[in-house]
Amino acid sequence: MPLNSTSTTSLPPEQLMERCCRTPWVSYLAPFRMAPGVYYVSGNDWVGCYLIDTGDGLILIDTAMHETCYLMLESIRQLGYDPKDIKKILLTHAHEDHMGAARTMKELTGARIYLGQRDLFMLHERRDLIFCDGYTCGEFEPDELYSDDKPIVQGNIRIQTISTPGHTPGCTSMIFDVTDENGRTYTCGIHGGVGLNTISRAFLLENGLPLSLQQEFCDGLRKLDALHVDICIPSHTNQVGIVALIPEITDTHNPFVDPSIWHELMQERLGRMEKMMAEEAGMS
Repeated sequence: MPLNSTSTTSLPPEQLMERCCRTPWVSYLAPFRMAPGVYYVSGNDWVGCYLIDTGDGLILIDTAMHETCYLMLESIRQLGYDPKDIKKILLTHAHEDHMGAARTMKELTGARIYLGQRDLFMLHERRDLIFCDGYTCGEFEPDELYSDDKPIVQGNIRIQTISTPGHTPGCTSMIFDVTDENGRTYTCGIHGGVGLNTISRAFLLENGLPLSLQQEFCDGLRKLDALHVDICIPSHTNQVGIVALIPEITDTHNPFVDPSIWHELMQERLGRMEKMMAEEAGMS
């Protein structure tokens, strides 16, 4: 599963929004299985949203953009699920491309929305940092805030959330286990946001954000790199090249099972971040 070192998450926010929102139907991607009971459902080939069947209701990780919400709903229905069975919506961070449809999905499903506490100021005081860029991001209040010492439990799924500030101050990563029909357990992991576009020294200073976010980002990557993850679930498809592997999915083969990918992603982003910090230090 190749890493893509030219991830679109390094593009300026306005280019990202143009990429994902102006013609969402062009980038339609049918739903597919990432792990036992875990499905890619965003409806587009850029930002990832994941539906988890807990055996007692559904969990949705991220909602993507409001403009592509109809594609996500169709993806969920194609899999045979009812969107109204979604009980919890877990947002990785407060950017429009990951939470633009949160209010819409809340109103449709009645699900409880979760968000990192340090991103609340983006909802209330600094909506410019959400990067709406003229697109829709309905206002909402999270029902609960993440706590590293309080796992999120629904049905047979227990999700450990890990605060990983950097891409946003409240960026949150998630680790959870799933079991297949043969009783084999796989650990799934998603880093809440590895994009460097919002963590450069210039961006942080321009927006009044603490430079300490750079070090927190590095610390988070090291913490996650120490964990074992069988299936790396990316917040953007090109981070680990999952789209190219879709044709390899069969009833007996999951091409996404590769414990090395998680470590490669963490180490690749850490290397890029440390290089950027060194270059910035040389310029100051």
